[in-house]
Amino acid sequence: MAPGKDEDKLPFSKAADVYAFGTVWYELQAREWPFKNQPAEALIWQIGSGEGMKQVLSTVSLGKEVNEILSACWSFDLSERPSFTVLMDMLEKLPKLNRRLSHPGHFWKSAE
Repeated sequence: MAPGKDEDKLPFSKAADVYAFGTVWYELQAREWPFKNQPAEALIWQIGSGEGMKQVLSTVSLGKEVNEILSACWSFDLSERPSFTVLMDMLEKLPKLNRRLSHPGHFWKSAE
């Protein structure tokens, strides 16, 4: 089977992968889930409408750059979600102060 030939038949997409990455990255940055203590029906509506993610970002203070990346990953319009190549560039441009001590860059600098 040629790569990509049956890709359109899969129940997920690269845009879904970017969305999932944004959700996991949010959880790591905020140290909590984006939605808490809500029934499944409410979660489905909030995520499906795109309104829930805007609400989540308005209630946390992760920094302007982090919020911009999360907004891009969670964009309701699939064509507005960045590719992982673009996402990597966005992450590399984050100010060094946003990086936690567990970030590998911390260990490289400690050897200096």
